[in-house]
Amino acid sequence: MGYNNLNKQFLKTASLVTFWVFFINIMSFGQSQDSIPFEPNIVFGGQFKDLILPMPIINGLETEGIWGNENVIPRDKDNGIEDNEWCYWGGNPILGNDGKYHIAICRWPENKGHHGWFNSEVAHCVSDTPIGPYKITGTIVEKGHNPEVIKMPDGSFVLHTLGSKVFKANHMKGPWERIGSMKLDARGFRPDDKFGSNLTSEYRPDGSIIVMKKDGDITISRKGILGPYKMMSINNYTRTTGYPEDPVIWRSRHQYHAIYNHAQDRKSGYMRSINGIHWKNEAGLPYDASTTFYTDGTKNTWYKFERPKVLQDSLGRASHLSLAIMDVAKSKDKGDDNHSSKNMIMPLVLEKLITILNDEPITPKTKKITLKIKAEHGFNPQKDLDIKSLRFGSDQLVNYGGGCKAASTKNSGKDLIIIFKGQNGINHRDFDFKLIGQTKKGDLIYGYALLPGRSIEEEALIVLPIKINDVNGSKVLESEIENGGLSKSKNFKAEIREYSRTGLRILKTIDFASLLPYESTKISIPLEDSDTGNREYEIVILGDRHYDELWQKLDETNSSVEFIGNWQKRKKEEKSCFMGSEMVSTTIGDSVEFTFTGTRAKVYGKLGQRKGPHEIGAYDVYIDGEFVEKIRCGWRPISQSPIYQTNVLNMGKHSLKLVKSKSEYMGEVTIDAFAYETVPYKKRKD
Repeated sequence: MGYNNLNKQFLKTASLVTFWVFFINIMSFGQSQDSIPFEPNIVFGGQFKDLILPMPIINGLETEGIWGNENVIPRDKDNGIEDNEWCYWGGNPILGNDGKYHIAICRWPENKGHHGWFNSEVAHCVSDTPIGPYKITGTIVEKGHNPEVIKMPDGSFVLHTLGSKVFKANHMKGPWERIGSMKLDARGFRPDDKFGSNLTSEYRPDGSIIVMKKDGDITISRKGILGPYKMMSINNYTRTTGYPEDPVIWRSRHQYHAIYNHAQDRKSGYMRSINGIHWKNEAGLPYDASTTFYTDGTKNTWYKFERPKVLQDSLGRASHLSLAIMDVAKSKDKGDDNHSSKNMIMPLVLEKLITILNDEPITPKTKKITLKIKAEHGFNPQKDLDIKSLRFGSDQLVNYGGGCKAASTKNSGKDLIIIFKGQNGINHRDFDFKLIGQTKKGDLIYGYALLPGRSIEEEALIVLPIKINDVNGSKVLESEIENGGLSKSKNFKAEIREYSRTGLRILKTIDFASLLPYESTKISIPLEDSDTGNREYEIVILGDRHYDELWQKLDETNSSVEFIGNWQKRKKEEKSCFMGSEMVSTTIGDSVEFTFTGTRAKVYGKLGQRKGPHEIGAYDVYIDGEFVEKIRCGWRPISQSPIYQTNVLNMGKHSLKLVKSKSEYMGEVTIDAFAYETVPYKKRKD
């Protein structure tokens, strides 16, 4: 069976039946362009994992002489890298200057079990093809873990490993020379300047380098690979439960992409950004146990997927997904058994090259959108496309079967121009539109088209952490607003907000002049009330290109929050929690419900006290009375982290309820605050 036969039925069901059922529902949304459906009913092509193609079989599927339980046998051991002597983990495939494919792969002796990784080394392997087979040539770093390679502008290669150690070589095979460690300036966003582990890096168009930390924080260096890197944004994941880690970031055409892994929940997340600083998370999964299958229909069901990486083509498009995989939980690989880990590489559907031809900015009232689909080797849009299957518009509609439909077409050389009409779903989160459809053979096609007036080099305004200082006996709020983007900003406004037990108050709205790239402007506001210990302050940049202005935060004293059970209030003198207090429970069945009117909500809390080695709390999550999922809170006691965030909901009244539930290791759970998304600034009546 080929890819067409494996997925044709899925495509028909998702893009035809599901679409028409959903399209009827979507028509009831009225004029609200922020009205997006609930999580279920994502159509085929709406999740990154739908892009994963069946794996070609290189030298046959094998059963004898290989490790693994019955769920991963038979398999093609020549895909990626594996053997019976070593455990392999992570590593990003990269095209070398010699035209071959190389991986700097982490490995350790298999007889040590999975936790032998504490003494892992980095080896080099090479293949003539992206998928394999890869052959080990030798060790290139004697002690190192979780390597990632980035190709430098001069054609050399840089490798960074656990602990932000950096090595450099002219060829992937080496020799590799240690050149130092990355330096971080957290600028008050986090309590220390530690980079930590599991870093991922990418260039920006001006030659500066983005490094995304393990926890999703964004840092940027203008002075080369060693930095110093300045922290630019934090809390970019929609939630910190399930222990999110292992991000991979890459840039293609007009945007940045990132995939990250939830280690405890065995789930994954996907998000995109136009500037690499402000991110939008998308519903759905980039990979799971259903995504590892071969062209003959044989399926492997792996237990553990981590360390996602991508191979990119000459335009930056992801062509292959690389994963570290295991047949059992890490704790069950003892070293004296038949279990291990390997690297696996899967081909991806390649993004189509599409461009919006409209000159004017697109609004909800735009009646037609002209799209150009470029022909490429092996793809003739004039002959190959099933025009009726195409849906185009905001990804928050298209991923669920909505969006505009093709009204007419015309040829332009070898390319195809399509006029789309219908509800485009544009909202303040959009910087591009998405196309989903299929070919006449039933193959999935997709693409992203940049909206008119937007650019990967546009401004990216950020607010540095606020400080309350004593100046001549008075309290003064001080901060800075910085342009982390690559173009001069427009003039802009910012709100100075004060949270207290009585609610939110806007202290001041300030007009600011434009900022050049990397330029900043200082803020200094005297505070009338000297009792700042019972106040929280926030600076919000107003405008549709910045997301933070939509969120309003509140704590456990607000009437919209109801705690039921044996919750206890814990007060804190330091600013480690919102408004100086948090709610704590150790009782199964205790619940908290937040009622709000808006499009999204999130809850802040602590990931776990971890007084013992494995104290993990858990919640059952309900949205509007319906069970959504179980989340696990553990590992690190980080305060004011968004432990959960809803997907985008229809604009209206909703409830978010968390119930303390059973987990493998019983730990306490903590609720610090809630926030909800309100209407954009320009839509406010005031």
